[in-house]
Amino acid sequence: MIAVEDEVFAQANEAQFGTFDTAKSAALKIKRQRKRTNSRSHSSEGDNDPVSPMSDDFPKLKLDRSFTRDRRSRTGSRGLPKKGGAGGKGTWGKVGDELNSSAVKDDQDPNFDATDMGTGIKLGAYIPALDGVEIEKNLKPLFTEYFENSELDECITAIIKFNIGPENIGDVLTLCVSMALEMNSSKRELCSRLIADMYGRVIEPQYMEDAFVALLKQIPDLELDNPSAADDIGRFLARAIADDCLPPAFLKRLASHDLHKKSQAAVLHASALLTLKFAMSKISNIWGVEGMEKQTTKFYTNKVWFILKEYLKSSELEEVKTSLRELDIPHFHHEVVYETIVLAMEQRVSEFEKYAQRMIDLLQYLGKTFIISKSQFETGFKRVVDDLDDLTFDIPNAVSLFSQFCDMCVAQSFMSDETYEMLHPNRGRKRFVSEGDGGKIKTTI
Repeated sequence: MIAVEDEVFAQANEAQFGTFDTAKSAALKIKRQRKRTNSRSHSSEGDNDPVSPMSDDFPKLKLDRSFTRDRRSRTGSRGLPKKGGAGGKGTWGKVGDELNSSAVKDDQDPNFDATDMGTGIKLGAYIPALDGVEIEKNLKPLFTEYFENSELDECITAIIKFNIGPENIGDVLTLCVSMALEMNSSKRELCSRLIADMYGRVIEPQYMEDAFVALLKQIPDLELDNPSAADDIGRFLARAIADDCLPPAFLKRLASHDLHKKSQAAVLHASALLTLKFAMSKISNIWGVEGMEKQTTKFYTNKVWFILKEYLKSSELEEVKTSLRELDIPHFHHEVVYETIVLAMEQRVSEFEKYAQRMIDLLQYLGKTFIISKSQFETGFKRVVDDLDDLTFDIPNAVSLFSQFCDMCVAQSFMSDETYEMLHPNRGRKRFVSEGDGGKIKTTI
């Protein structure tokens, strides 16, 4: 069989490549035959004779059973255990896999648990809703602190933590506005800013109208303590519309509510404010304290001077008291005392006593009504003593006029003797010595 194949191969080569040398052809044939025999046979070491695998002399291999059971890597590298140590087919997996196992979805399975199916329910701390009494108890300190430090975001964040239902949201607005009505214009401006910031964060847009309706219904009660509550709440209402917290059509919808006549007066006042020329720009500064956080000492000094000039014309003590409360500058009341004394000294000498008496009456009134404290009085008088040298340039007899003013205060028991001795100008000053007296110090002024 092999010989026949070689002969056919030789004929094919001869037909394709031509006639070859006989000796060379025989050598190639022997080489191919040896190669084919070696690929089909196994020979022992040192035996070069080919042995057919079909013959009886072909060696039989004995396989070592321990070699077949060896699980060591035959690649020369060490790998990780199968499945991360979880075992093979039919095993239970790694230790702890049962904690991360998926929920059984078959409700007929004995291990089925409906709570594992992901119902979307999240557990959390339950915060009970606040009623009217609890709202005042919890929010009043927050509003008081806000009116003191003007920290808007801090106040809003604290309010959000409470659970206030829609049915009680009007109580929040009523409490804030009622507290602002008892304060000055700067606090009312802060209240208006708080209402604008609560819109959408504390009070949802759909409940803002209900909150203002509840506020309007409280006007008869609020007027017992604040006679101007109707006009002021009308301003709050107009400001809320200007701040886009309420739609302008809200005023028309109020006609469907059964409101008290005083509440209706507040609505009419808000409507009148909104019909003014340049209404939005005017309403944005409706409390007259726009940019109040940027006011300087010079601003308040001019305000005090203007209030006192108006007093000299009208002699209205109550008006001065109201104006100072509106300014809300208790730490700066020494400026009131200072300007009062200087204005009296700036008058003509012939009218000094008349104006000085009016100023003393004003200071006494402000002291009795606790508008100006004792420490502010002392600071104001000390400032005049310290500035006497400078005041002399504009008021040549400033020292004698101030001494006369202090004497009038002592005579009317407005100033104590100890304070008088502390504040009274030094008798040894040069201005008490006339050029024609030869240096003699005067004993009287």
